[in-house]
Amino acid sequence: MKYIRIIPGTLFLFIFSLSLHAVEASQERPISADMGAVLEAKLNIPSPSATPSPEARKTVPFQVGERLKYSVGWGKVLDAGTAVMEVEEILDYQVHDVYRVVVEAKSNAVFSLFYRVRDTLESLIDVNGLFSRRYWTKQDEAYKKRERKYEFEQEDNVAYYKGKEYYIRYGIQDEVSAVFYVRTLDLQVGKPVYVDIFARGKNWQVKCEVPGTETLEVPAGKFETIIVEPELRFDGVMKKGKVRVWFTHDEHRIPVQVRSKIAIGSILIRLEDYRLGIDAAGGE
Repeated sequence: MKYIRIIPGTLFLFIFSLSLHAVEASQERPISADMGAVLEAKLNIPSPSATPSPEARKTVPFQVGERLKYSVGWGKVLDAGTAVMEVEEILDYQVHDVYRVVVEAKSNAVFSLFYRVRDTLESLIDVNGLFSRRYWTKQDEAYKKRERKYEFEQEDNVAYYKGKEYYIRYGIQDEVSAVFYVRTLDLQVGKPVYVDIFARGKNWQVKCEVPGTETLEVPAGKFETIIVEPELRFDGVMKKGKVRVWFTHDEHRIPVQVRSKIAIGSILIRLEDYRLGIDAAGGE
């Protein structure tokens, strides 16, 4: 039952968590914020030229009201569950305007017989900087419940997690905000992009190759897409080099499909239905 447990537990991770395809860039240990200048070298975090500071396109591709619904399949025969991601509102968080993004993932009735999943994730994404201000998860898996919360003081290069302080680079992303950040980038075939992520008490860097474009049909319709491949440098449950994400090749950059090899087959996530945000849809 080991791998059966893994499948629904990663319903949202393949589409919303680039950190699973990352290169570890630090060791897990709490540090003081005033040591940042020294620790940046000790932690071997890439230089700014290797990992650019957050630079968004002039037009943000998502707006309040955007709602994306996905089906999650295991192999060719098993429908494991669904995941929904929505930009719910803009609110004031500690004197910063932030997008409140909520992700909900759940296993379907059949898969719940093996392993029930009811997970909720919330990311507060800075409207101006397009980086994370707070990340909170509430997981209910196999009737076991747990919560995690990261607070990011971006200007002070500090993350707070379980009462400890961790050094972060300015502009760090969480597991959900990373996807929205990639959507803002000027993706070009043959030109990799980089994302810094803080997850599970560690700093990570993700290199994403952009190998090409493709016309793709999913339940939500037919789309012209641009392909992004997060770099995985180690084998485990997910196989090295076997992850692909298809974003619409337009101003919205909607993730419409994710395919990944795992130890006992493959995961396929496809866009079932979507609603654009108010501004993106041409509303007021």
